[in-house]
Amino acid sequence: MAETGSVSRTQRQAAISDLIARGLVSSQSQLKAILAKQGLPVTQPTLSKDLAEIGAIRVRSPQGGLVYTLNDDTGIPGATLDKLCADMLVSAQASGHLVVVHTPPGGAQYFAMGLDRAAWDSVLGCVAGDDTVLIVTTDKHASGRVVAQLLSLTGAGQGES
Repeated sequence: MAETGSVSRTQRQAAISDLIARGLVSSQSQLKAILAKQGLPVTQPTLSKDLAEIGAIRVRSPQGGLVYTLNDDTGIPGATLDKLCADMLVSAQASGHLVVVHTPPGGAQYFAMGLDRAAWDSVLGCVAGDDTVLIVTTDKHASGRVVAQLLSLTGAGQGES
């Protein structure tokens, strides 16, 4: 399907961003079909370029499926640390000067990146697997505070300190 010249790249990208922000997009083919229904036909190469230019990436949703999201100004895919905690924190538990955080499958690296970017003084660093993040804190008292801070960002108590 050929693109029409009546819609500017900026308008098309704004429409794409809006659809992604509303959580409606899980694949390029789905996005292409939605845009066509809205009178915004686009070729696959142009769609791929638009997604890259607006910073759209696919991430695993809390339900386990892949969805497109937009990078925010912190560079964390889709969210700030409070949103990551609300959406991805399954549990957090302190042990000595370590904290173990569990996320849905595929979420640990995003969660660790969010925590690293938050630059908490009591966190020395993180190691992320697929669904588990190991957080190294400055001391055994800091680990309890980190768990409490993380859980407070979820709005629920889901762990042990």
